[in-house]
Formats: sequence, structure tokens, C-alpha cells
Amino acid sequence: MNKQRALIVLTLSLSIATAGCSSVEKDATLGSAAQPTVVRTAVVKSSPLHTAYNLSGTLQAYEENTLAFQNGGTVASAFLTVGTAVQKGAVIARLDDADYKLQVAQATASILEAQAGIDNAQANLQAAASAIQSADAGITGARANVDKVNKGARAQEKQQAQAAVDKAQSTYNKAKTDSERTQKLFEAGAATASDNENARLNATAAQKDLEQAKESLSLLLEGATAEDHQSAQASFQDALAGKSKAYAASEQAEASKKQASANYEKALVAKGQAELALLRTRLISPVNGVILGKSVNTGDLVASGQAIYRIGSIDRLKVLLPVPDSEIRDWKKGQPVNVVLYEESRQGTVSNIYPSTSTDTGRVNVEVVINNPQRDWLPGQVIKAAQQVTDKNGILVPAEAVINTGSKPFIFKDVKGKAVKTPVELGEQVVENQLQIVSGLREGERIVIKGSENLFDGNVIQSEEGGRP
Repeated sequence: MNKQRALIVLTLSLSIATAGCSSVEKDATLGSAAQPTVVRTAVVKSSPLHTAYNLSGTLQAYEENTLAFQNGGTVASAFLTVGTAVQKGAVIARLDDADYKLQVAQATASILEAQAGIDNAQANLQAAASAIQSADAGITGARANVDKVNKGARAQEKQQAQAAVDKAQSTYNKAKTDSERTQKLFEAGAATASDNENARLNATAAQKDLEQAKESLSLLLEGATAEDHQSAQASFQDALAGKSKAYAASEQAEASKKQASANYEKALVAKGQAELALLRTRLISPVNGVILGKSVNTGDLVASGQAIYRIGSIDRLKVLLPVPDSEIRDWKKGQPVNVVLYEESRQGTVSNIYPSTSTDTGRVNVEVVINNPQRDWLPGQVIKAAQQVTDKNGILVPAEAVINTGSKPFIFKDVKGKAVKTPVELGEQVVENQLQIVSGLREGERIVIKGSENLFDGNVIQSEEGGRP
């Protein structure tokens, strides 16, 4: 392995030897050129050494969702475009909701109608309850009347009637005697015609009272007639029929109330369904993410379940690395993985190792999750990845920054705007076209990484940053 690395170092060194030789020959005469040379520089950093970027994969959103309306209809708004960032809970598209709003209004009206039916049935129940109470009172009175007719007058009532006859007889006797005496006096000229007439009228009135008292006594003694019995019994039956009618009205009112209550519950369900359908006219993002795909436009007619948007959560990304089956034992969940995109390096974490080997490639997919808080790495970009096998770090510089004349390699430092030729000692590590420097450089120093072939020791340089290290 050391021989192979040495061969790589030698090959890279020879590729730039000619340019380095040329620069050495001209150091003495052109070192003080006044016109600045534009170069690219970078600050020296320490990097992992035993890292092989021999894997690659395509970045994917950590979580993807294909969104669709649960109801069909005409798209009223779908203005967001691919690449737009969206927040969880944001409305990203709408259907025309006029019909759904009408359904909600109709369901609300049905609820009010059913409630009115319940109120009316309740009022009928109360009226029926009052009718039942009234019928009970009527039955009680009619039963008492029947009992009275059946039993006839009591002894006390008969005694009272006889006393009334006796009193009326006594009053009549007195009035008759007074009338006869006044008649004689009138005939004798001792009483006036008026006195005689009044006495006669009093006697007549007393006779009528006596007759009425005797009739009342006679009725009590004889008891109720057949017609009285029939009338009392008919009144009792009418009272019973009134109660039955009142009970029937109560049962009908109760049935009406149950039906109205059922209609009310049905209307509530219908309103809930209508409100849910109205809510489903809005398409809501379930995650914080970016729109990765769009399938429809405003005005399109869509069916239930038809894809509208594809949204990916890119605060974290994932990549599937095809690891050779022979090396899969070196990979574990939770271990760090270095990934590089356009010379920017980040650390990912193994989140899953697939349980099967591809029959086509003989490789096992290893899923690596990469934090992407700035959302500057995007799905579809291809990254290189490496597993760091040791914690050893060192200085790595691009191979084109090192000039080798055949004796001792050197680089140019940027020291206060001037190129300073600095000998360096190369190590054995070659990582992604970078050479290991074991002496001659320290972290934090600025070196020329591009344009070294045109420099001489002491040249004034104008640097632009970029690239590695």
C-alpha cells in the first residue's frame, strides 16, 4: 500500500515538475515584478487522513409526501412552484368550495328544522300531560256523581227535606189564617183593599213554597230516575274516553319527539360531514419542506386522490451508499460518515443498513442522514462519501499547489500579499487529489492553491479565496 501511495505522489509531482523548474530559473530576475499576479488562495486546515472518498450517491429528501385532495373538484388556487419552501400546516392549494359551503348551509337549516320539531313535540307532550290530569279530575267527579246517584239521598238529607216541608207548612198555615182574617176585616170595612190583597199574595207564595218542599222531599224519598243513572254513567264514560284520548295524544307526541330527535342527530352528522368535506377543499402541508414536484394548475379538474404536489423535508437529507458486500461489516448504525459536495465537507450519520445485497451489483445500501439546516444542499445533487477509519488528522493540500523540481518540493505562501517560496515535506497520504504535508506548513497559514506555476519568490499577488484546503 505504501508503494502505491508513493507512486501516486511521484506521478502527481512529475506532472508539475516542468512548471516548477521554470519558476526557479526566473526567481532572481522577475521576483520584484510590480504587476500583481492573480491567484487563488486558501487557509491551511487539519483534515482526516485515512479517509477514502470511494462512494457516491444522490441526495434525497429525508421525508417525501405526495399530496392529493380527498375530494374531487376544480382547483381554485395552486400557485406555489417547484423549489418554494413551505411550513407545516400551510395551505398550499384550494378547490372551489362553493358547493361544499352550500352543503354546510343546508345541513345547518336541517338542524334548525329538527330542533323546531323537537320543541313542538315537547309542547304537545306538555299539553297531553295537562289533558291527562284534567281527564283524571273529570273521572273522579263523574265517579262520585255515579256513586251518589246509585246510593240515593242520605238520611240526613231526607231529614233536612222533611224539616223544610214542616217549616213551609207552618208558614203556609199562618199565611192562610192571616189572609182569611184580613178578608173578614175588609168585608167589615176595617181593612183596606191593599191589606187584603197583600195577605192573599203571601198565602199564595207560602203555598207554592210548601209544594216545592214537598216535591223535593218526594224526590229524595223516591231516589234517582233511570235517566239520572244513565246520564251519570254517560258522564263517567266520557271522562274515561277523554283520558284515553289524552294518553293517545301523549304517545303520539312522544313518537314525534323521538322522530324529531333522530332527525336532529342525522342533521348533526350531515353537517359534520359537510364541514369535513369543506375542510378537505384545502390542501395542507404536513411538514416543513420544499416543493419537489407539481402536477396541476389553477382551473384544472382533479379527481379524489390525484397527485397535486410532492413535498420533501430537506432540513435533513439522506443518501443511499452502495457499499461492497465484503466491506459491510465495517459499517454500523450511528457511525459518522464524511460527505463532500462541491468541495464542501459535512458529517453524516449511518441511520440504516439494508438487510439484503443487490443481486445486480453485489452491494448493500447504507442509508446516511445529513443535517441541512440552511437547506443549501438539494435533493438530486450527487455527493461523494467516505468512512473515516481512524481519528488521525493531518494537513492536506491540493496537488497543484505543490511544485517539485526534482530535488525538494515547495509551495508558495501568501504573506502580506507576497508569494513566499516554502519548502515542504510530503507524507504518504493521498486523499482526493490532495497531498499530505508533514512539515513546512502549519494550520492557519494561507497558501496559493491555483496559479503557482506563474509565480516567483517575492511576487506581489492578488488573492481570491476558494476551494480546499
